[in-house]
Amino acid sequence: MSDHAFDFLQSWIVENVTATTYEDKDAAEHLARDCVWEAKTRGITKEDLIDAAGGNLKTYLLAELNRAVDHRVEDRH
Repeated sequence: MSDHAFDFLQSWIVENVTATTYEDKDAAEHLARDCVWEAKTRGITKEDLIDAAGGNLKTYLLAELNRAVDHRVEDRH
């Protein structure tokens, strides 16, 4: 796995995945497409990005969406 790809993915998630983003597979798919596009502009291949996500970028982003929503709910209590 490329450390550069992993660092990019983590940074991209912080900037783009929020609790206000819908937590569903369609949102994860759109996020994955956007993430792949931006990664390519920085010289990171789709394969390196998928590897950095543990093998499935959409599943990884869906988990991050769920985590963001969970944190938002916890903050309300």
